[in-house]
Amino acid sequence: MELYQTVLVAAATGFCSAFGTGIAMKTDIAWIKKIIEQHENRLSVIESNKSA
Repeated sequence: MELYQTVLVAAATGFCSAFGTGIAMKTDIAWIKKIIEQHENRLSVIESNKSA
């Protein structure tokens, strides 16, 4: 019974860690995409001012 509980706790901990990591990565990727879009907009403004 003790081994069963240990394995169950380890599996639950592993699942929660994996789930948390997945959510964090999804959030980070969305943030990075947003920052890249902002930089693209800023660069477009700078390039249009430079060529004019």
